[in-house]
Amino acid sequence: MIENQIKTDDLAFSAWLRMNGHPLIKSDRSRMKSIFVFDIPTKDENKLKIEFINSRFLSFYNEMRNLKKML
Repeated sequence: MIENQIKTDDLAFSAWLRMNGHPLIKSDRSRMKSIFVFDIPTKDENKLKIEFINSRFLSFYNEMRNLKKML
């Protein structure tokens, strides 16, 4: 990983990063998976993941997934 970048295939985490002002600098699709690369002001990826897990956005995303399964 390049300093000040996060690579992830997690769509919910990617959306949360965008909502929190982290610019998407690249996206790739390989082997049926999308990879998103974000520019971040800190190298502490774990801190961002903890903030994401504790956010209300994750609850919203999970509810959206549950409702989608009903369709």
